[in-house]
Amino acid sequence: MKEIFSIGEFSELFHVDVQTLRYYDSIGLLVPSSRDTKTGYRHYRFDQVYQLASIRYLRRLGYSLKQISEYLNSRTLDNSMESLRQQAEALRAQWNELYTIDLAISRKLEFIEEQSVASLDVRNIFLKTFGERIYLNIGLEEILYASESFYLYPTVVFYTQQGKQFGAYMFNYQDSDEKGTNRFGAELSVIPEGRFLCGYHQGAYESIGQSFSRIRQTGKALDLNLSPDYMNFNIIDQFVERDSMNFITEIQIRILD
Repeated sequence: MKEIFSIGEFSELFHVDVQTLRYYDSIGLLVPSSRDTKTGYRHYRFDQVYQLASIRYLRRLGYSLKQISEYLNSRTLDNSMESLRQQAEALRAQWNELYTIDLAISRKLEFIEEQSVASLDVRNIFLKTFGERIYLNIGLEEILYASESFYLYPTVVFYTQQGKQFGAYMFNYQDSDEKGTNRFGAELSVIPEGRFLCGYHQGAYESIGQSFSRIRQTGKALDLNLSPDYMNFNIIDQFVERDSMNFITEIQIRILD
């Protein structure tokens, strides 16, 4: 086995990009053992692979290059053990966050798929009975777009005589599978069980009032005692469809006893 390698040979042998090795050299992380004074060509000793292996290992563990430099320059058993413990804790926190996001994406996909949007007839008006439903309370529209939960979960909008409030619908919520929910800065709330008169609105949200009126007129014809409030569940929205004319929203009005 050769003892000295050019940068190209070192790169090929250990499957590291040449530009990466040059960058490591420029920041002092992995400096070649020698450099040709005339050509400037870098040369590496074989035993430098141990340092390279350490760098690659720490990168896999999520360390930044600055953290790697600090780790390598302060290696003692105690320092290394403490650093690895801290990194493991940070990785667990990242895993929990990614798990929460993955759960939210899966729930949003499942929510859209369950609506059977490909065969959905937006002219239908129908009665539905629901058990309790869970949502994250986001609040007013002014703070809506600052909430991460708005982007991840199906949006539910509550129209009341006091105004408009927003929430993130926790479709198929199960308490046992939720982790890190409160990191979104929103509290869990409940839509009480009950019967609802439901219909759809297709198009931009600015024209949704026409669909409200159409559904309410149907309720009046059926002699239903309807709440003055409404709920909207965004099924197809700006996150999955560019054309607002293709937005689909389910409108629900509670039937009062």
